[in-house]
Amino acid sequence: MVDNTPPSGEGAQLIEVRTAAVPHVVPTLRTIVADIAMRQDFDLDAVEDLRMAVDEACSMLLPSASDGHLTCVFSWKDGRIEVTVSVLSDSPEPDDETGLSWQLLTALATSARRSVTPADGGYLSRVELIRESEAARP
Repeated sequence: MVDNTPPSGEGAQLIEVRTAAVPHVVPTLRTIVADIAMRQDFDLDAVEDLRMAVDEACSMLLPSASDGHLTCVFSWKDGRIEVTVSVLSDSPEPDDETGLSWQLLTALATSARRSVTPADGGYLSRVELIRESEAARP
């Protein structure tokens, strides 16, 4: 079993969604992150940025999902939302980080990170996003 839990602080709220790695589930994941952001009092631009960031992260990983599953973990506390999207892949190579999707993703999030680690006879390919509200930034 692979631990998909993002590093989040004491008292953080967490939702984990495991689903088929198919494009028609992405709108549901976008809706979940938008709801979390609205409840955390993010402004409308930040809510839309988070929607698009989740969309891009899923779009980057869906084609490489070798077992047909996608996991998305949402964690939030005090104006900070962390999203980890992961799939089991056959390839240890991450997608090109100079491509338009990655550039867009890094522009929409406060920070973004990609990783590929060996797991369950394949590779766990992960995109981790953090978005902080303006009020949470120093």
